[in-house]
Amino acid sequence: MARVTLVPTGQEFAVREDEDILTAALHSGVNLRYGCRHGNCSSCKHWLVDGDVDDSAASVYAIPRSEREDGAILLCCTFAQTDLVIEIDQHEGMEELPPMEPPAPRQATVLGVRGLTPALVELRVEVDEPVRFHAGQYVEIAVAGTGERRSYSLLNPPGSGRELVFCIKRIPGGVFDGYLEGFESGTRLDLEAPFGTMFLRDTGRPVVAAAIGSGIAPILSILTDAADRGVDVPIRFYYGARTAADLVYRDEIAALSARLPGFSFVPCLSQGGAEDVPGARAGRLTRSIAQDIPDASTFDAYLCGAPEMCDAVGRLLEAKGLPEARIHADKFYPAVEPVPARA
Repeated sequence: MARVTLVPTGQEFAVREDEDILTAALHSGVNLRYGCRHGNCSSCKHWLVDGDVDDSAASVYAIPRSEREDGAILLCCTFAQTDLVIEIDQHEGMEELPPMEPPAPRQATVLGVRGLTPALVELRVEVDEPVRFHAGQYVEIAVAGTGERRSYSLLNPPGSGRELVFCIKRIPGGVFDGYLEGFESGTRLDLEAPFGTMFLRDTGRPVVAAAIGSGIAPILSILTDAADRGVDVPIRFYYGARTAADLVYRDEIAALSARLPGFSFVPCLSQGGAEDVPGARAGRLTRSIAQDIPDASTFDAYLCGAPEMCDAVGRLLEAKGLPEARIHADKFYPAVEPVPARA
């Protein structure tokens, strides 16, 4: 076991040689900024002050060579070889996160699987012990017989008891896709939860949310929880899909419209059919956001889905005056073997 000391906070925790530093910190109840947990998003980039590490698993694209030479490391794919001192990046304007529930292993039973579209599947499970989580967080599910995990955002709000719901993007030929094919009622699963720092900040500012594909899961969780808690801020939700047939959870979103004051839903269809869906727009969601929001400086933003979409919308909102610190993105990176990935 190695010992990790964080500066300037003074927090300390132990880490095994086969355990990445981020995972050890989370299990110890240390609250840190992070995202994908597999070295792509660079959200967990901090600075090695003293000690030796193995960070060879970090993507060369996620952390520039110049920063690596200055001591930058990604905690999610860095392993301690000695005791360490790590400086936590706390630049001006950095968000202070609230206390988060440490992730813990759980066992679950599959309740059902249903197809939503050719590309999206809903998985419902019941955990043996309840999971405490923030709306917007995700779960890691172990893929039996492989030693690998896949991460999926929770679609249900925290008050759903022991039932957890996921909206999963199918990856033909993917490890989890083949595993999913064998699911039936009663199948047992191993999982760990909760993970992630996606949750609705209580700032009182209006919200713009954008998602595509399975990115609807954390947004729908956040929206349902906001309705349950009586949150009263204007929320605009832009959801991008190819056609009307690819729009999911329309009934649930319609019900939220009656429960959330100032809520508006804008489905954006890139391949036609917008004229057949009330309130829908033709084209990509970036175009609708650009048209609807001339000044984004008063908003908070929540972006979920493919990294390309999150980056494009983030750049657009920044250009319209929204500070980067108020853009919260949950980027769903595709699976890359043998590293765990978001769906």
